[in-house]
This record gives sequence, structure tokens and C-alpha cells, in this order.
Amino acid sequence: MKKKVLIPLLVLAILCVSLVAPAAGETVRLSLNTGRLMIYKADSSFLSGLISGEDDGLQVIVLSVRKSQKLQVSVQPSTVRNKKVTMSVDKKDVVQVRGNTLTGQKPGEAVLTITSDADPSAKLQYRIVVVQPVTRITLSAPSKDVPVGGTMTLKASFIPENATRKGVTWASSNPMIAKVDENGVVTGVKRGGTRITATSADGSNIRANINVQVTQSAEKITLDKKEVTVDAGRTVALRATVLPNDTNDKKVFWSSSDERVARVNAQGRVTGVSLGDCVITCTSQKVGTVQATAVVHVQQPVKKVTFGNAPFVYKGETATLSWVIEPANASNPKLKLTSSNERILTVKDDGTVTGISAGEAYVKAVTTDGSNRQAKVRVKVGEHVTGVHMKRNVAYIDLKQTSTAGAILEPDKATNNNMTWESADPSIATVVPDSKAPNKAKITGVRYGETIVTGTTEDGGFQTSIRVKVGDWENALRWVDGSFDGRGNLIFEIRNTSELNITSITIEMEGYDFDGNPEAINSKNGSNVVKAVYRKPLGPGAVTKQNQWKMIDYAREYVNGHGLAAIVVRIVEFQIDNDWVKTIRKNHQPKTVYNPHRVLH
Repeated sequence: MKKKVLIPLLVLAILCVSLVAPAAGETVRLSLNTGRLMIYKADSSFLSGLISGEDDGLQVIVLSVRKSQKLQVSVQPSTVRNKKVTMSVDKKDVVQVRGNTLTGQKPGEAVLTITSDADPSAKLQYRIVVVQPVTRITLSAPSKDVPVGGTMTLKASFIPENATRKGVTWASSNPMIAKVDENGVVTGVKRGGTRITATSADGSNIRANINVQVTQSAEKITLDKKEVTVDAGRTVALRATVLPNDTNDKKVFWSSSDERVARVNAQGRVTGVSLGDCVITCTSQKVGTVQATAVVHVQQPVKKVTFGNAPFVYKGETATLSWVIEPANASNPKLKLTSSNERILTVKDDGTVTGISAGEAYVKAVTTDGSNRQAKVRVKVGEHVTGVHMKRNVAYIDLKQTSTAGAILEPDKATNNNMTWESADPSIATVVPDSKAPNKAKITGVRYGETIVTGTTEDGGFQTSIRVKVGDWENALRWVDGSFDGRGNLIFEIRNTSELNITSITIEMEGYDFDGNPEAINSKNGSNVVKAVYRKPLGPGAVTKQNQWKMIDYAREYVNGHGLAAIVVRIVEFQIDNDWVKTIRKNHQPKTVYNPHRVLH
């Protein structure tokens, strides 16, 4: 019975061996699927510092601590029925093998051997390097931003501390904004924001990001004024422009080189303190080397201008104005002087006034220091006397009476009309200047006779004279008769009883009603007085002719004296030789009263 059992078992064993062993003449080959493995050649730079010893030609599989990796091994040729392999390592404390799965135990190195179960002579060997991978990366930067053209270095920190490889690779999401090199040095390219990424170099693919802002720093500052003048106690504004225009931070601060002269506030407003010069500096708050300056001159402004006494200047001549500037220490005391009428006078800024023509004009002064203080003075321009002559040729003066003879200065705009007067024979006539018009002489008759009165101008000493006749001239005319004709014209008759050649006579007529009250016979002013003039020559002994009188403003309703009870007629003045006008004193005027019936002498 035992022999019967052994025979089938032997047959079964033979059958099993035939199923496992390769066919005669076949070589078993093993190959490892490396698609998902971190596998490197021994001389790979990635393994630098990770493997020790000499290069044994084995490829290196990198495995992380506490990470498992299942290996896929192919057995060739396909006719091999037994596809199983056996895996083993020489350092089990470094790598644990369970079936086809490798698990890293601790950092270190081991050798993996894979053997075909079908043919133990067929095997593969790999060096296993177990590493402690990076589990977290933290990035830090010295600043939140970097200027265009500037740099900063990023720093990477790794967890855990015992990570086998702590290196990273760097990348910028936008190299046009900022670029980063292999050492984590970030260089700003242009204004904007980008993200810098650090990826673990140990193959763990752990990443960290940090946002970087690239700023445009101030490169230049310009001021709207390079030099300013300000009054003590007043302010002036400086305006700063920070360039380029896309600068992130345009903040600046201001400073004065001497605050005893001028102060400046945070807005660039400069206040003058005292006389002197100083420099105002505007500096970028971010880039201290970017600055601009302006020179400030602090002046004492003029507070008041006062002219001295106004000079008198003659046409064609000059005079000098004087003035006082307050305060005396004004920085710029210069004035701009102008004439209100350059046809009368012109003026220079040094105060020289030139007379152009007779008259008056104002000289206006305006300060040039910006204080706009003003003053003005009235200047008279005179004209010199160039000659003189008497208005009349002969003066007819009554005994113990005073009459006025006037001189005419040349030109008629001559300024100084003062004259001195002298009588050639004061026993016949005396002369004094008219207090109201010194170019007129008041001549008084002393006794009958003739003399010469001479006048001399104060300006230029020009002389003129008039012949003076002293006589009984008020009695040169006498009434003869008087009436109206049918047309209302005067037919008054007056006789020249003197030896004078009388060229005109003026009479006054006063109208009264039947009650003796004044009657309005003047058509112009409504008074009871009108005048009549006789303008024909009247030689010695001659009588005025009828119908040669000219009535002035006589109301026509009173033709022939209709409605009038009486008309009082007086001879008031007459002219001699068309030259001298003799005015008769009222109580010496020859008088008559006329009524419609008769004339009373």
C-alpha cells in the first residue's frame, strides 16, 4: 500500500518542477518598472552628498523615511511560468522589505537584491538611499517690497530640522516684474507685484510662495522755483514734483539751512524770519539721496513811501523829487515813478522831473519789492515869461481917483505874473501893484498932467509902460435931449464936451410904473434895468446921432415907454480911442429922467 502512495507523489513533484523551471536553453531576465520611482545614476548631481563610498555602478533608488514604495518587476521571457521574485536588503534597519514593498526606516543606505524564484541566478541590484524629506518650507524676506533695480535675498526655512536635503529651486511667476536667481536673490525689474515660489530640491515637491511688490523709487525731485524772495513775516509756497511719475512713494520732507532766516513747513510753505539768505532742501522720504534745493532771499519790505515837498519846475527845465522810505532798512528801496500826464511832465526813476508844458500832473511812486506801497505828489510845471505889453496905450485917470491898468504877459500861460510898478512922476500919478493881480497896476491921479508908468516882470525882468493922463474925464459927456421914436428906438442926444475922441458910450435905463415901483423891462433877467450902447465915433463937441443906439435885452412891450411912468437914464461908461474904458463912479454919472411927455434935465 505504501508503494502505491509514493508513486503518485513522485509524479506530482516531477510535474511541479516542470512547471516552475524554465524550458531547456532559456535564460531568465528580470527588469524593474522605474516609471514611478525616484531612481538616479550614481553620478547624478541630485545624489551629491547623499551617497557614500565608491561608485559600484548600481543605480540608486531614493526612498523617503516612513514612505513605502511598491516595486513592479517583470520576468522574461514570457514562457517562464513562475513570475515570482524575492527581494532582500542588506540593512533591514534602513529599509524594510515586505513582499514587493519597500519602506524607509531611517536615513541611510542599503543594497536591494531582487532574485527570480524561477532562476535564482537571475537577479537585479540597486542601492537604496533613504532620506528624511522636507515636509514644510517657510519663506521670509527682509522687506515687503524691492525697488526697481534693487535686490533683496529671500530665506527658506525647512521642517523637519533633520531633513536630508534642504535646498530649493526658485521661480518667479512674472520675471518681467521681478526675477529670482538660484540663491533666492530677487531683483526688481519694473513696478508691480509677482509671486516667488520655492520648491524643495529633495524631490518631495514641497513648495512655498511669497508675494513681492516691486516699487519705483524716487529718482529726481524738481521744484517750481529755484530762487525766491519773500518778505520778513510773509510766506511763499514751493511746489515739489517727484519723478518718475509712477514713483510709489512721493512723500518728501523739507528743511531749512538756517531757520533764523527762514522756516519751512511740511507742505513746503516758506516763512521769512529775518533778513538774509538760506537754502531750502526737499528730500525724498524713501531715498535720502534724492533732493532738490531752492535759494531763499528774505527781504525787509517797504511799509511806507512819503514824498517831500513838491518841486516847481519850468517848461524845458528839470527838478528833483525827494522821498522817504520806511523802514530805513528796507531791502529794496527802489521805486518805479510814472507821470499822470506826460504832455505836462516826464519823470525818471531817480526822481528827475522834466517840464514839458505848463500845467499840473501827478507823479506816482510804486515800490518794486512786491509790497505794492504807493505814494503820489502833485507837481506844477510853469512857463517862463518871454515878454510883456500893456493892454491899453493910454490911461485916463481922474484927479484923486484910482483906475487899474493891466499888463499882458507873454506867453499867456506864463506862470509868474508878479510885476513891480513905477511912476515917472509920482506928483502927477502914483502906482501900486494890484494885490489880487500883480500884473495889474492901480494908478491914482494926484494932479493934472501926464506921466509914464512902467512895469517890470519878476520873471525875466521884461518891461512895459503906459502913458497916464490925469484930468477931469468923468465930466466929458453931457445930456442934450432924449426920446423914443415911433418904433421904440432911442433917440437920446449926448454931447462930447471934452477934447477926447470918444468911440463908444454905454448908458443904463431904469423903468418905473405909475406907483413909483420898479417895472420889469429886462427880457432876460426880469429886472427893471437895461443897457443901451452907442458905437459911433464922437469927436470933441459932437452930439450923438439919433437912431444909433442899440438896446440890450429891452422888453418890446414897452415900445415908446408904453406902460412906464418914468425911465431914469445914466451915462455909466465910455471908451476913448477904442482903447481906454472910462467907468464913471455912480454918484458922478450924468443922469436924466424921461417920461412919455417930456425930458427933464
